[in-house]
Amino acid sequence: FNSFNVGAFLVFIIKSTCCLAVFYLFYRLLLSRDTFHRFNRMALLGVIVFSIAIPFVQLAADEPVAVQRTALELERFLQMGGTPVEEESRFPSWLAALFMIYAGGCLFFAGRFLYSVCQIVRLIRSGERAVLEDGVISRIDMEESGAEILAHEQAHIRACHSLDMWFAGCCAVLHWFNPAVWLLKQELQNVHEYEADESVIAHGVDA
Repeated sequence: FNSFNVGAFLVFIIKSTCCLAVFYLFYRLLLSRDTFHRFNRMALLGVIVFSIAIPFVQLAADEPVAVQRTALELERFLQMGGTPVEEESRFPSWLAALFMIYAGGCLFFAGRFLYSVCQIVRLIRSGERAVLEDGVISRIDMEESGAEILAHEQAHIRACHSLDMWFAGCCAVLHWFNPAVWLLKQELQNVHEYEADESVIAHGVDA
């Protein structure tokens, strides 16, 4: 694990971050107002997938343009850690500090994510259990509009929305410094709610 590996990883994160921000901006401009919720869900998940995949794609050109040449020089600078080729084995302090800050942020948000999962598990275990087909619900909600709420939550379960949020959560841990990833995660959660509401209404519940 040397400066080249750390630099290459940081290059990947920078590229992925730029892709994520650009793709999310296009989503907001072109698709966010559409009511095709399932398509929007796939589009948001696609933003994450492409943002991770595209940095691995290498585009070759006979004569790189100025922007591409600058990007290549920056990429090589990070990969080499700003050191001459004959000194590549050294680990520059600035590169180590940058990586430690990034890794610290990842650990913090990963810990927060796991803590929230533990809190949900603790809440479920501490609640009063009743025989239902599936699901968890508070007593007040069950007494006031239990059937509608359970139908809504079961729509989330059938659509596997929790898997989307796990996926988006992992992406947020890697891109914790990028505001676009948090906006995308919130947008995905909103689409989930619209999709679940649409499913409930389709099964005869009054809007």
